[in-house]
Amino acid sequence: MQESGGFAHLLAGNHEQEIWQKIQNGETYGLSEDDLKVLCRFIETLDLFYVDGPLLFIHAYPTLEFLRVLLHYKEVTGHALNQFNNDHYKKSFKSVESLSQYSYTKGKMSDHYLLYDLENIASYYRKNGLEITTILEKLEIDCIIHGHRPQRSGVQIDYEFSKWLSDIRMIGNDTRVKSEGLGATLIRMDIGRAAQVIFINSRNTNKKTRKKLRHLLRLSAPESATLQQKITESKLCWELNKRIDHINQIHKESMFAVENKLQAQRTSHLLQQEVLQEELQQKNDLNFTNRDQIKSLEANIKLLEHKLQQHDKQQTTDQNLNNKKEVPILGVSKFSLEIANKHNNITEKTLESLEQSSMQLQQELKKSNETRKQAVDYLRVCHEANQNMNKNLKQCSDDKTELEKAYHDIQKIKSTEKKENTPDKETIYIAIISSVLTGLAVFFLF
Repeated sequence: MQESGGFAHLLAGNHEQEIWQKIQNGETYGLSEDDLKVLCRFIETLDLFYVDGPLLFIHAYPTLEFLRVLLHYKEVTGHALNQFNNDHYKKSFKSVESLSQYSYTKGKMSDHYLLYDLENIASYYRKNGLEITTILEKLEIDCIIHGHRPQRSGVQIDYEFSKWLSDIRMIGNDTRVKSEGLGATLIRMDIGRAAQVIFINSRNTNKKTRKKLRHLLRLSAPESATLQQKITESKLCWELNKRIDHINQIHKESMFAVENKLQAQRTSHLLQQEVLQEELQQKNDLNFTNRDQIKSLEANIKLLEHKLQQHDKQQTTDQNLNNKKEVPILGVSKFSLEIANKHNNITEKTLESLEQSSMQLQQELKKSNETRKQAVDYLRVCHEANQNMNKNLKQCSDDKTELEKAYHDIQKIKSTEKKENTPDKETIYIAIISSVLTGLAVFFLF
């Protein structure tokens, strides 16, 4: 068939699906594990349906739910209906439950089932025939070839449910085909011509039918089939080109990302190189400075060595003159330099301590001057108070002298009054003396 431009599609029915589900649940059918895997892979390659132009080939009667899904798929994706097999049906083989929605279960077992086997299919199409016809017109399908319902008469049923499916040709093709029996429907669809349908069964197994069948089979494949094959091949080519473009795009993006990364690394390396060059220049400058300092220190060391050598010579000369113990002249060494450095450090520390001590002494002197000033003020006040006290003491002494004089006078008066024995005058003198003593006491108290 491929040499003449034709091709064949094998469709899955309820028995194939049932066999796959039972194998998944542990059934072996007496086959080996490898044979079971081969059988399962074969069933998984079968399509659920096939559309060629206005023809729909499917195992059993299409349901309203299934046709709704096909229409939605076509409107949303824009793909050919046959692509539904790969996009949805073949992916349902991931589990027994997922495949159940396509497995022609008897009765509508669940709301999400798309294909199922109703007991009264005529009543179903009478009820939903109008909507099914509308959907088939939108799908551009006007002929359905199905099996699943064997015809005991051995003759295909043509134009099923024509009362409720207007302009739709429904063909029941199951004539109980056996290994030695007959039963097939041959359809030729040429573009621009009506479909040529030939039924092969036990009732038309005559020479005329065989001759017509041979004639049709010798002809080249119909243009519709050839066109469909070309469409399939072109679509496959388009998908491959699209995949190649996608891979090229990914490759370009990855190359662009790699180039950006390399450019970033180059920039980073250049920046690091500049930083390292700056650090190297700074270290070179520091190295030159250190070399100058080393030269200066070497000159100072030589000067100190010379001074120490002269000092040692002078000390040796002094010791010889004083007849002291001979001391070997010490040569200039690192130890002498260390002593000189320590001496310089000690001198610097001594100067710092002297400066601190001087500052402390100045602060203490300042405090002492303030204290001395306060003491002088206090002495001045004490001197003034002493002078006032001396004045008071002198006044008291004068008052005491006057009091003694008054007392002598009173004694004289008392003696005179005693002589005269005059009690009235005595009383008067006593009162005078009391008043005088009271005045003195008040004076001394205040």
